[in-house]
Amino acid sequence: MHIIIVGGGGVGYELARNLSEKNQDVVVIEQNEVKARRFKESLDVMVIEDNGANAAVLEQANIKIANMLIAVTQSDEVNIIACMLAKKYNVPITVCRIRNSGYAEESSVLTPNQLGIDIVINPERVAAMEISKMLHFPEASEVEYFNRGKVMMLGVVVGPEADITDVPLHKLPLNPNCIIVGISDSEGKFIVPGGHDVIRPGNKIYLLGDTRTLKDISSLLHHAKRRVSQVTILGGGMIALYLAKLLEESKQHFYVKIIERNEERCEKLCRHLDKTLVLQGDTTEIAMLKEEDTDKADAVIAAAGDDRSNIVAALLARQFGVKKIICEVMKPQYVPVYSALGIDSVINPRLLAAAQIIRFTRREEVVALSILQDEKAEVIEIILPETAKVVHKKISEANLPRGMLIGALVRKGEVIIPNGNTVLLPLDHLIVFAIPKVSAKLDRYFAQAAGNGDRENLRNKVIQSKEV
Repeated sequence: MHIIIVGGGGVGYELARNLSEKNQDVVVIEQNEVKARRFKESLDVMVIEDNGANAAVLEQANIKIANMLIAVTQSDEVNIIACMLAKKYNVPITVCRIRNSGYAEESSVLTPNQLGIDIVINPERVAAMEISKMLHFPEASEVEYFNRGKVMMLGVVVGPEADITDVPLHKLPLNPNCIIVGISDSEGKFIVPGGHDVIRPGNKIYLLGDTRTLKDISSLLHHAKRRVSQVTILGGGMIALYLAKLLEESKQHFYVKIIERNEERCEKLCRHLDKTLVLQGDTTEIAMLKEEDTDKADAVIAAAGDDRSNIVAALLARQFGVKKIICEVMKPQYVPVYSALGIDSVINPRLLAAAQIIRFTRREEVVALSILQDEKAEVIEIILPETAKVVHKKISEANLPRGMLIGALVRKGEVIIPNGNTVLLPLDHLIVFAIPKVSAKLDRYFAQAAGNGDRENLRNKVIQSKEV
């Protein structure tokens, strides 16, 4: 695919890196010289230093043959104009980063569709939704749903008291409705396990299975079943605003407090929130946090928009004895720092946004895609077409590469944890767990035999995603 990315910030970089690693033809348009140089020096992509909201510049980027344009600059207006121009060149898919909700709603004077936008992306809103899931399921460090909530994936750190340590996986008394699809150790080594692999205390395991089963997995891990009620958000940016709104609207009762340094921002938060307590103060000052009873919080969210501030805030929260700490990570290289500090719940808004977009660069059979927070694996939901290579074969006969595992499938509404003798049938919804170096091979096994790479099929994919 020929993909144009307008904007060389964090989201643009994550997209360009991921797509170029999967051998997509990527062109990046970035006006800032320093940002443009970063792409030139570290990625195998074409870079144009100019304004992406300009027809001549888009033509220089070969807009006439583009399959997708992704506009992710800091300016909503530039992003919208770039998408409008792309539609004039008949680009099948346009993705637009929009922060101002007034542009993104169907009730707006001009709807996204009228503005030439197929997919609206908001990294901060996506991050807030992910944090909300973690607060509703505090035992897990990562939570993801597939097939309209029928299948759940959990990332959980295993304590020394759990019964599942130091036992080969094939001997574990796991519920037949779930499976361990990934294991990550404290040093960052990640494997898609086989039956003879062993879980050690401190490992993070990834469980996949029927949602009803996994919601009661605490007993197996010897985790105390927890319920989060009091939530303190350190930092009053867009993530804090979106998260507080979600928690205010939740059926579960939350008492939410936001601590923000900037007075003007505090006033804005107060105008937009009804039940949330907004306080002005420095989130890295011990006295301030003590005064506001941070030690009584069930969960603390460090979302100040700056990695160093978040690390300090998280350390202070840990010192106060807070059990659930979730941190926003702006730069992926900081993830090991959080792991070393024993903070396993981190959120990277840029990576989350990238995952939402990347699934549209795959064959149309891919309906959902999630990238693990440490980028060690991808989880992909695929509708198996009739002409796919593996149809009517047993999984043991499919010759899937090492590092790729069909963790679950949904057939006629029923969640099935398959084994080697399970026969794959057309229209099965497969949940596939794969490490990056083999995820690019998905098409060989699960895509239609031929004829689905054109621009018209991309348009159909967008239509289908909106219907879902």
